[in-house]
Amino acid sequence: MNGNHGQSLTTIGSRDLAAIGHHHSHGQDRLDLADSFAFFRRHALLILGTTTLVLLVALAASLLMPKTYRAKAVVMLVGNAAQAGQADPTRAGQVAISNELVETQAEVITSRDMAERVVDRLDLDKGMNAQQRETLVTDLDQKVGAERTGESYALAIHYDARTPGEAALIANTFAQQYSQWDLLTEQQRNADTRKSMEGRLIQLRAQAQADTQALQQYRIANNLLSTSGASLTEQEISNYNQEVAKAKAEAAEDEARLNTALRQLKSGSNGDDVGEALGSQVVSGMRAQETQLAGQVASLSARYGQNHPELIRTRSQLAEVRQQIQAEIGRVVSNLRAKADVSNQRLTSLTASLGTAQSKLSQNNAAMVGLTGLERNAAASQAIYDNYLSSYKQLLAAEGTERPNARVLTWASPPRTPLSPNLKLNMALAAVIGLGLGILAAYVAEALLQGLTTPEQVEDLTGQPFLASIPLLSSVGTGQSQTMSAIRDEPYSVFTEAFRALGTSLDMSTHGSAKVVAITSALPGEGKTVVSSCLAHIYATSGLRTVLIDCDLRRQGISRLLNLRSRQNGLLEVLDGRTKVNFKGVDNEEFVFWTLPIIPSDEDGEQLIAGQPFADLLEQLRGQFDRIVLDLPPVLPVAYTRTVAARADTVVMIAHWRKTSAFALRAALRRLPPDQVNVAGVALNQVDMRRRAYFGRLDPAFYYKKYREYYA
Repeated sequence: MNGNHGQSLTTIGSRDLAAIGHHHSHGQDRLDLADSFAFFRRHALLILGTTTLVLLVALAASLLMPKTYRAKAVVMLVGNAAQAGQADPTRAGQVAISNELVETQAEVITSRDMAERVVDRLDLDKGMNAQQRETLVTDLDQKVGAERTGESYALAIHYDARTPGEAALIANTFAQQYSQWDLLTEQQRNADTRKSMEGRLIQLRAQAQADTQALQQYRIANNLLSTSGASLTEQEISNYNQEVAKAKAEAAEDEARLNTALRQLKSGSNGDDVGEALGSQVVSGMRAQETQLAGQVASLSARYGQNHPELIRTRSQLAEVRQQIQAEIGRVVSNLRAKADVSNQRLTSLTASLGTAQSKLSQNNAAMVGLTGLERNAAASQAIYDNYLSSYKQLLAAEGTERPNARVLTWASPPRTPLSPNLKLNMALAAVIGLGLGILAAYVAEALLQGLTTPEQVEDLTGQPFLASIPLLSSVGTGQSQTMSAIRDEPYSVFTEAFRALGTSLDMSTHGSAKVVAITSALPGEGKTVVSSCLAHIYATSGLRTVLIDCDLRRQGISRLLNLRSRQNGLLEVLDGRTKVNFKGVDNEEFVFWTLPIIPSDEDGEQLIAGQPFADLLEQLRGQFDRIVLDLPPVLPVAYTRTVAARADTVVMIAHWRKTSAFALRAALRRLPPDQVNVAGVALNQVDMRRRAYFGRLDPAFYYKKYREYYA
């Protein structure tokens, strides 16, 4: 027994903590949920009770907790995606909407600055000092929230308050202040930009003017003034080159015409074929007049003689016209000579001026290097000034046209139901928590329960055979309230059959040789007296001569149960010799059943029962009865129980179902040495047949619901 004690403790812990019910696989590899379902079924009341308790606590807490209401307003961000990436200061507020911008705006709404604006707008800090105002602002900042609604550009602003009206008012004020804050921020930003640009424009304008003035002074100082961007000397040389080329062409042309005319005159020409003469209108008119007069001379010569006055006059006119033609040709040639001289002189003058300009240009080339740098500085300064001036004019034109980047889509309305406590959510969570605590409590109860429940537990934890399960009378629906009445009036009930099964188990374990059967238990209250009485009655009704002896001096269970204490003589009187046993009468006409009760007495009965008188009595009864049933006291509290048990042929240990711990039963069995006491096994008493189906399936009582109609 001592060697198995530690092993038994380990076995108890593993079964109670890890096993929902006792499970034997019997070599089968399959999933079996029956034990799990049985565990929940047998602890259903505990689980439901725990869950109900948690639900009641959650309900009470929800009803007693202060209510918090949440109101929500929705604002939408407005932006110009086309402006993304622009550095235009006039559109500083109109940037493209991005995810980062949306998240930033949510932080702006929940900022402390926004909470202070709401406090100022609603005048919530009226009559408060600085510290109280800080506390108020902190409270508003903690109770306000903003989050993006899905993937849209809308922000939901919510505020939690004690009353619906307060929640809606402050949520709407936050939305209003946020939209106005955005507009005012943009206006202030534009105003700051304008002031900054005004100062910068003054600086840029002064710089551009200074650079331009320096450029002009340098040009004047170096004679580089020009409207086309080049120096005057370069323009002069260019003009001289053009004039020289033109003068050369004209001089060559005039010289060629003069030389042609002189060659024609030297060759004997009268000047008629000179080109300038041919083109002269005067010469042409005179040639026509000459032709007319020549015709007249020819006509007059044909009609008159050579001395005719008309002919002479006409010839004189013709000669005069020819002299005029020659004089005019002479003037033409003289004009050609003069024109050629003038062209040559002009060419000589232009060539001299060109040389002078080219000499001056070589002097100005060094000054052009400095001119280029000054021109670049002046152009850059002017370009910067022009850009800023254009932006400044755009900014001035945009003033007063600012639009907020956010507008209110939905104003908050007073909520109808509180945000917290959320009764439905609290009850749902309480149900989950209660169910979890109930299951945990069930596991704890299963782990802490040391009572024996199933036959396999009895055999594994005590090392003793399991004899029978004695049902709880109220669980089998016999309609009887007294055990003896149930045995007597319903001989074919399941309750009565359980004692037949106990008697059969005893006969089989002893091969029918056990006449003296001792019934005991580890502790009081196990129901051993009822078992003793019922077992003796079953023996008697089966035709066996049976005697039931009450050996419990302290409780006198048999005597009280069968109401036999009013007799004059009992067991003690027989043992001390004051009376003799008379078995001539019978207690029942149908069967032979005698009883030896204990009559209340001041005599020390332990010495009699534990001594030789009781042993002699048993020897006497063995010859007269088939079965002798002894109702012994519990083993642990009464010492003489072991002595009497050693005189019995077999001993039955009664254990209260799910109440008697395996430790107590093992302690009692250790007091009954197997070499002196023949313990037949353990019987479970007061088994609730309605709950028995929730445990191990190796006990026949597990199938009670399936065969209970057999006893109807």
